[in-house]
Amino acid sequence: IYLADQQPVNPQQLCSLFCQPLIDISLLRQLPLPPMSFLSKDQHDPDGVCPETRRLEAVLGDARGLVFDCDGTLLDTMPLYFESWSRACEEVGLTFPLERFYSYAGRTVHGIFQTLIDEQLPSDTKITASHCEDRKRSHHADIEAEGRFAGPIDVVVDIAFRYHGKLPMAVASSGWRDHVISGLERVGILHLFDAVVTACDEEVKNPKPAPDIFLVAAERIGIKPCNCVGFEDANLGMD
Repeated sequence: IYLADQQPVNPQQLCSLFCQPLIDISLLRQLPLPPMSFLSKDQHDPDGVCPETRRLEAVLGDARGLVFDCDGTLLDTMPLYFESWSRACEEVGLTFPLERFYSYAGRTVHGIFQTLIDEQLPSDTKITASHCEDRKRSHHADIEAEGRFAGPIDVVVDIAFRYHGKLPMAVASSGWRDHVISGLERVGILHLFDAVVTACDEEVKNPKPAPDIFLVAAERIGIKPCNCVGFEDANLGMD
């Protein structure tokens, strides 16, 4: 499993779901060059290939299927999501700072709101997680009505394009299904994937960090989990 934009995680922390070595591809995201051939002045081998790219190539060569997270991995949704979170939280009297927002990446919206309500509001509050989730949806719709949408994270999307038609691929996201589908469709990459799995799907009994969503994704593309390579940006997804 690869981290799209976070710091490296000790491989020993990974679940055995996707038994491939961890490779930090954060460097790929920082450079506007193709992920399979980019050069770094400070980090390259004698052949001019970044060590992370070389490791990534080696692992992908053994893959039988690919599974991608969506938010923060395929799509750069996090800045816009934080804005809708901030608007919704301010409206109902909750505090959700940026650092905590990113640390909760991978959790369901409903679950995050419930945690914040339990921590910050009186026990007899009438505010529910469902109400907060509805308000966040409304604020996100307002943001999109302003003409602001999440774009692709090119270095990861390039990998999906490269392996389209060669390996079965799936998306496994904790996001709302309609947002995931519309976001992928808007940037023209929905057709790349053979399956889209979200936390609201009936087969996904437990959200991240439980492996259910990845297991379902692997099952839907007909590949054993141990033969899949996953791409994830959130520490919670890595757990």
